[in-house]
Amino acid sequence: MSLIQRGKKKIWHYDVIIDGQRIRGTTRVKDKKDAEDILAKVRSDVVKQKYYPKPAESPGEKKLFCDMMERFVKEHNYYRRRRISKNTKMSYAYSLKHLLPAFKRITLSKITDELIRQYQRDRENEGSSPASINREIALMSVAFNDAKKWKWITSNPCNDVDRLPEDNERIRYLSSEEVQKLYANLSDWLMPIVTIARHTGLRISNILELSWKDANLFKKVIIVGKTKNGEPLGLPMNQTAFNTLIKLEKVRHINSNLVFPGQDGKKQSRHKVSSAFKSACKRAGIKDFHFHDLRHDFGSNLVQSGISIYSVKELMGHKDVKMTERYSHLSQEKLRKDISVLDAMTQNPPHSNSKKNSNLQTIEKMVGARGFEPPTT
Repeated sequence: MSLIQRGKKKIWHYDVIIDGQRIRGTTRVKDKKDAEDILAKVRSDVVKQKYYPKPAESPGEKKLFCDMMERFVKEHNYYRRRRISKNTKMSYAYSLKHLLPAFKRITLSKITDELIRQYQRDRENEGSSPASINREIALMSVAFNDAKKWKWITSNPCNDVDRLPEDNERIRYLSSEEVQKLYANLSDWLMPIVTIARHTGLRISNILELSWKDANLFKKVIIVGKTKNGEPLGLPMNQTAFNTLIKLEKVRHINSNLVFPGQDGKKQSRHKVSSAFKSACKRAGIKDFHFHDLRHDFGSNLVQSGISIYSVKELMGHKDVKMTERYSHLSQEKLRKDISVLDAMTQNPPHSNSKKNSNLQTIEKMVGARGFEPPTT
């Protein structure tokens, strides 16, 4: 018999053989009709399992986001055949501070493109910049690609998520008053780094990697072996940059060839420099200004001083002049100030009758004083 009542509560149990497989269990009900319906459902499920087997459970059904990121941090040492730098790893760590609270206990199979878009919206509402959010999503995408290689997942949910538009045209430079306030709040070790940034336009990575063999004090030239565009740059020093390096050269670290080493002689962390600079700006009351903006400050000052866009392009190491043209409106502002000198002349037009009469009287006085005689014909 396939249905049997057992126990004091008279619960129906089933004991059947289906396709040679013995299946036993409890229906948890006392009514026989209900027990028969449950048994029919059991038979149906067994048949469906035979002809429509359930797909094998993928690792992504069990693996959590934190599991993926833990393995990623341990194993991800190269990207596009280049070794991951210490600064990149620190950038990853910064992004993970925001990603982990949102995703760490979610299984990989449940992280969808819509869930990631919601994360983008939440971060925007918190006031985070599009650039920061894009870096976080980029980190997720790289990690998911690695998880595909590990056979944990079959697709990357970040592929269908659009990155947020970034304000790459933003130009922020310091006023003369802000420069004074900034320098008044810089620590002694940070001041020369900021000075070199303002007077060379070099990126923070190039500055912190600058060695004395690349700073030719005799020729007053800084050689950058590889810039962001992948090409070397020879940058002439102005007097301020030269004087700064001369002072540093006299007290250079005995165990390091770097121009701006840390106390241990090794390369300083860009995050340490950026954080210290951010604190200095806060003390100075300077808002919306980051270390990279010192590069914009360099380019802006050149353009506003009348230097041509093409010269600025070479000095900033831009590969295409289109990148430099973002500063062209500053040149227009200077021209607008220059042409404003004509406004003063509207008070005394050069061709007015009063001016003409005044000029005539002056000439007559000069002629009379010199006894000028017109030539005879």
